[in-house]
Amino acid sequence: MFRHMTKITVCILLSIVWSGYIFSTDVEYYKMITSLTDQSKVKMTEDLFYTQLLSFQGYNVVDKRPAQYEGDLSNKNPDTIFFYVSVQEENNQWHCTLYAGQPQLNKKAEVTHTYDSFFKILTEAKPSIQNILDQLSTKQSASVRQGLSVITPTYDSIAGTWVGEPTINKIVLLRGGRGFVIFNNGASMNISVEIRGNTVICTQSGQGNASYFPDIPREMALVAALDATPIVWTMQMTNENTMVGTKESLKPIQQGNDLVGVETGTSSVTWSKQ
Repeated sequence: MFRHMTKITVCILLSIVWSGYIFSTDVEYYKMITSLTDQSKVKMTEDLFYTQLLSFQGYNVVDKRPAQYEGDLSNKNPDTIFFYVSVQEENNQWHCTLYAGQPQLNKKAEVTHTYDSFFKILTEAKPSIQNILDQLSTKQSASVRQGLSVITPTYDSIAGTWVGEPTINKIVLLRGGRGFVIFNNGASMNISVEIRGNTVICTQSGQGNASYFPDIPREMALVAALDATPIVWTMQMTNENTMVGTKESLKPIQQGNDLVGVETGTSSVTWSKQ
């Protein structure tokens, strides 16, 4: 009886360990990019972010320091995440940006905060990491999340006029890998269009414009647009007249009823062909 129970217990334990191993995602942690000259602060910040990363379940953190991320994970498991931090000091303010992504899955995310105190970076490290990991997890294609089948797009099949976003009048995709977006406020944005497998990626071309962010108050959008990353749509066709996916763009940060800032975020979108 005892031997039988022991075998069962061992099997259960091994099953738990094995499951954890199977479902862990590798996170490669790279050297921090910084303007800091105080090496004690650099080491403190790098070590803190590394320690905080280790506290997240479901992730296997691989310390790649002192290497700097150079944009190539082509030989790694597609699920492997790159992660690094940038800390820059300017006019007695501290700009901290977290970068993470899974290049082979066309997933990238970043979180930027500006602090009046260096040590605020350390105290807010964990929620910042949580934020960027959450962004990556929401970038799973909308078609997969909704259990929809997809069809393989071509530049001919996607060419045309698309609608579906409340602040956008229309999206026009051209056959030559280009297109443009017309907003309800009259602004126009050029986009590049690329097909990768079953995925259509539309990326803002040219400089940012406050009018591209009509959900953000004008004065705040004028400042945010200066450093905003290009808006990116990652879409898949579920039929010849429908595309579903995500939009990566600036979003307002709310605390209660107050608008306290902006951040790069991801939202689900559906386009219909006119």
